[in-house]
Amino acid sequence: MNSTSKILFSSVVVAQALFISACDDSSSSSSGEPSVIDLGMPDELHLSLIDASTGAYYGYDTSSLILTDLNQEAASSQDSGVQKLEITDTSTIGQFLHWPDVYEDEGEDHLDMKYLLMLPEYVSGDTVDASVFSKLVHFHGDDLAAHTADEFENPEAGSNVEAAFARLNDHVADQNALYNEVAEALPAGQQLCRAFVDPYVALEHAHEHDHAKAEEEHGELMHFALTDSGRVYFYHEETEGLEEAQNFVKLDNVSSILDCERTTVARASDDGILIFVPDTQTIYLVDSHGSDYHQHSAWDIAALLPTGVRADLVAILGAGEAHDHDHDDHEH
Repeated sequence: MNSTSKILFSSVVVAQALFISACDDSSSSSSGEPSVIDLGMPDELHLSLIDASTGAYYGYDTSSLILTDLNQEAASSQDSGVQKLEITDTSTIGQFLHWPDVYEDEGEDHLDMKYLLMLPEYVSGDTVDASVFSKLVHFHGDDLAAHTADEFENPEAGSNVEAAFARLNDHVADQNALYNEVAEALPAGQQLCRAFVDPYVALEHAHEHDHAKAEEEHGELMHFALTDSGRVYFYHEETEGLEEAQNFVKLDNVSSILDCERTTVARASDDGILIFVPDTQTIYLVDSHGSDYHQHSAWDIAALLPTGVRADLVAILGAGEAHDHDHDDHEH
């Protein structure tokens, strides 16, 4: 594995029955009829959205186009994992920490996309233990479900929980290194808000011993840098460090980002990324399809959530699918 591939995956731990890896299928039910909303976002993604002032918690599936009230679903479910999704105390809402958990099982690497709802006192980049988050969320089969922090307290030596925390904190350390590397590459006067490397592409690069072959089959491992002025910079890793790949892209209507902790950069598909900016209540698609990266689309959160509900936090899970660029009006 080369140094670039290590950015997100410096530690892969063998586990036979990981406590917080992919779980068996389970079922849940929800009361009330879900809303069907077609925003035209890339397929095969799941968005989790929280209003921090009220605890309103919604899930949106970009393939089925269904918006689900996750608190309502949790309250009506008979599945304990789904029940644990419910948010009952707004004082526990800090920020989302996305975790692309790579683990080895029966000789094969698996990627399980997860996010943690961190407590307000958590500082980005600090070591994670059970005292700094309220719940960990990922898919149990087809259902979104959660584990509460008390399930991870005082892990026994050699346990699956201890191994999982080791992987999680390796990821946090790698993110710190990525942030520092990208921050140094930015032009003078630009302050880094978020740094991102696609975990799916990074894993493919890690699997390829021949770096040239990896780039040919999976594309170069792009380093994305979002600044607090709303600019997106693009870098490749070269022998002597990061090198700018193209001109920056300026996100529409973003003059400054006041809360980078709650700003999200996530994979949209092989073509690019999604960026959620709380200040504008907008999700942006920045992608490349045979040309330079550009802002392809922008979606107003108000078009998705019920009247009076805002999104302070957005988590994005999934591999996504490329946009149908022949049938797209670019802005929504």
